[in-house]
Amino acid sequence: MNLPDFDIAIAGCGIAGSMAAVTAARRGRRVLAIDEAGYPGGALTAMGTGPMMTFHAGKTQVVRGLPQELIDRLMARGFSPGHTVDSTGYTYTVTPFSAEGMKRILEEMMLEAGVTLLYHTVVTGAEVQSGELKRILCFSCGESFSVSASVFIDATGDGDLLTVSGVPVTSGRLSDGKSQPMTMNFKIDGVDTAAIRSIMETRPELFPFLAGKPGIEKNASRLSVSGFQEIMRRGIQDGSISFDRDIVLTFETDVPGEMIVNMSRINGENPTDPLSLSRAETEGRRQVFELLDYLKKNVPGYEKARLLFSGPNVGIRSSRQMVGCYTLTAEDILSNRIFNDRIAAFGYPIDIHSADDAGTNSTFLAEGTYYTIPYRCLINNAVPNLMAAGRDISCTFEAQASTRVSPCCAALGQAAGCAAALAAESGSLPTAIDVAVLQNALLADGAFLG
Repeated sequence: MNLPDFDIAIAGCGIAGSMAAVTAARRGRRVLAIDEAGYPGGALTAMGTGPMMTFHAGKTQVVRGLPQELIDRLMARGFSPGHTVDSTGYTYTVTPFSAEGMKRILEEMMLEAGVTLLYHTVVTGAEVQSGELKRILCFSCGESFSVSASVFIDATGDGDLLTVSGVPVTSGRLSDGKSQPMTMNFKIDGVDTAAIRSIMETRPELFPFLAGKPGIEKNASRLSVSGFQEIMRRGIQDGSISFDRDIVLTFETDVPGEMIVNMSRINGENPTDPLSLSRAETEGRRQVFELLDYLKKNVPGYEKARLLFSGPNVGIRSSRQMVGCYTLTAEDILSNRIFNDRIAAFGYPIDIHSADDAGTNSTFLAEGTYYTIPYRCLINNAVPNLMAAGRDISCTFEAQASTRVSPCCAALGQAAGCAAALAAESGSLPTAIDVAVLQNALLADGAFLG
């Protein structure tokens, strides 16, 4: 297959890659967006992840611009109720959506902007000359071919393009290289959300993050549930649950009574090893049926739950991180650091699902505060025309436990796409663009930089 040269080539059409593609193409650049699947959305559409959380830090909406345009479009078509209070009490807001609607709206946004979509394609290699990435090698439909561009963006989540291009990466936590556990989400309907709301109102002690937030569920247009720990504990003790999981965690979608179940926990597997990842897929599906049976028999409100589907792919929280020009740390996040070269702001806690046991270790920012992410986390000096966007940007294992979630990845995608377009426009490397110009362009497009 012979492809024309592009200004920008993006590996991965998840939320970060899609936002990057739209932003760059709207600036008049020739953009190619590549994905292994046959649709965009990544974790949001291929891994059953939802809802998006959170666009806010207290009453301040810190993720705006193109990601908010996406939500507006979803709402206009009936694919999302928009931002609503997080009734788990864990964070500020959640944004439920239709996964099918998300696929279509992301596609429409990219096609309207003039993005060339290349689905069912894997990146197999890279040609780097004199320190710059010249072309990437791809495989699709039994054919190998190459893609040339002046700027590339790795939005694969797992840093696949970074790795084959020779950019240094880290993987997992510093002490032993273990990543956060993977999860096979699944979707159910038939949930009696009215009954669960009543329990939340009358017995808030069953829901650990509701302390000091009485009646919060009354303000939620869709119900998010995090609780029933004692019921889960009994299941582990009597053998009904065969793996470590400490809490019932479910989220209502755009459809009332339909819920995403985020409860399976697959520890000890490596998301960047194909055999290990395959074992995680099969173990995740086994856990789905075990959990569904337990929910129906033991947890009030779920007695008539019916499985709609699982996955379709296992969800990956963390894997590889680029070693960039700056590495964001937990200290940066918890001190609400405002960087001079900031390109995004975010207010989600550090949310580490334990690689060792059932627990989740959460460290919260002060109420209503946020941190910023510097542009230097998106670029590197090893291959300076290759950027990162999404959960594989340059940050520590602990910091990535905050930046990994979808609204942040969407904001990072907008920033990466804008920076790549500016570099392509000027014929310079992403490492050499004027960050003030980038910031002004992002602000003009509605982004919030603090």
